Amino acid sequence: MSDAEYLKQMEIQRLAFEAQFGSLEDMGFDDKTKKEESESESESGNDQDESEDNNDDFDDGDDLMKYSEFPDSEEEEISEEEEEQDSEEEKKPVVITFRDTTKAYTPPTKEELKLLKSGKSSYKRQEPPKSKKQQVALGDSEENVQNDLELQRFLKESHILANFNNETSGAALTLSTIDSDNLIGDAKKHQLKHRLSSVSSTNKVAKTNLQKMPMSMRKGMIKSQMEKIAKFEKEAKDEGIVLSRVAKGKFRNIGGSLSLNERIGDGYMNEKKLKKSRFRDKGLDVSAKVGKSTRNGLIISQKDIDRINGAGKFNKKMGKKGGRR
Repeated sequence: MSDAEYLKQMEIQRLAFEAQFGSLEDMGFDDKTKKEESESESESGNDQDESEDNNDDFDDGDDLMKYSEFPDSEEEEISEEEEEQDSEEEKKPVVITFRDTTKAYTPPTKEELKLLKSGKSSYKRQEPPKSKKQQVALGDSEENVQNDLELQRFLKESHILANFNNETSGAALTLSTIDSDNLIGDAKKHQLKHRLSSVSSTNKVAKTNLQKMPMSMRKGMIKSQMEKIAKFEKEAKDEGIVLSRVAKGKFRNIGGSLSLNERIGDGYMNEKKLKKSRFRDKGLDVSAKVGKSTRNGLIISQKDIDRINGAGKFNKKMGKKGGRR
């Protein structure tokens, strides 16, 4: 490959690079291809000058001495200056400047500025804004969930409303509370107590002890409560009302005094009895075992046979006693 073809290919590559990335001079680098071109042109010019000078005849010997003789001190100074310049060029940092004029500056949007202030990444995928229909549907669903929670709480606390008519003297009523549906007085106290007990049951807090009272009085209260529950269930059965199932050993909620649970509890069986009743009846506990089980089978001794048939030491002793008589 000749030098002309090589330079032509280098020029094509340089133009392609500049079309895609820009010139090297704009980035802060030196374009060596241009230097090589200028050097080649200068060398060709020097060759032409030398050929012209060689054709001329030098008449004076002093002119030849001027071209051939240079003092050694000047050559050393020139070489030292060149070395210093090379060292300075090596020590200088490379500065890259981007001067791309094809793309215009786009300032950040308000959403990107908010993300930047909040410390979140702007590259995070953002959800598209919801339409008005979606917002209305979302608001309706949240409202329905809230209404369901209020209805469940109302059903759980309905026995409190049934026992208290929420009658007051009116001394605490004002224009802002006269039409309020909130409970007051003892009803409010029992409502808060019921909610706290439900929260404590979810967090598995230890159960509080019952009020101290004579055992005979507590047994009488449990008996009267069981009679009321039986009467309530009989009336419901006669009227064709299907009642919900109640856990074993627990009282059915039929209303009445709210302080009854604090005195007799919520069931008529103790925890020990409940634990015993949880186990399945596995039949009779036969302590008298017959034989010995081995890998070769069941081995029955003569002692076991005599014990089952009723013959043995006990019968022999009885026979001896009978003989003496």
